[in-house]
Amino acid sequence: MTEEKVTRRNEDLLEVIHEISQEKGYAQSRDIAAALQITPATVTDGFKRLQEMGFVNYEPYGGVTLTDKGRNIAERTRQSHEVLRNLLELLGVDKDIADRDACIMEHGLSTESYEKLLGLVEFIMDCNKDPVLKKRFEKRVQKKE
Repeated sequence: MTEEKVTRRNEDLLEVIHEISQEKGYAQSRDIAAALQITPATVTDGFKRLQEMGFVNYEPYGGVTLTDKGRNIAERTRQSHEVLRNLLELLGVDKDIADRDACIMEHGLSTESYEKLLGLVEFIMDCNKDPVLKKRFEKRVQKKE
């Protein structure tokens, strides 16, 4: 199965599994359920689907770890989220709103769009190192239609 066919729910599961696994070395359904505010049974069903797709190694009543395929999707989803959040914050969007909106937008972002957005964010950040350009950018962003 290709990354394009991975559902938003599966991307969220993979992303949270990755985050928790980095802290603990593995993740359990109760940890993921708490993080995503869903039931442990829903998480267990997700683990089974993800294992069938080759994204996780799952042991019932034990933990779950990501396969290389699953880790790649989780990392890509996290990177997309960070780029989108950074862009929104550069545009003056409140941090909490930027984070929430980035979470919605990160799913289904093509590699091409991700790379272009990353380049744009890096360019804006470089330009903002120049006080004159930073002031012009801030003025433009704050401009009301």
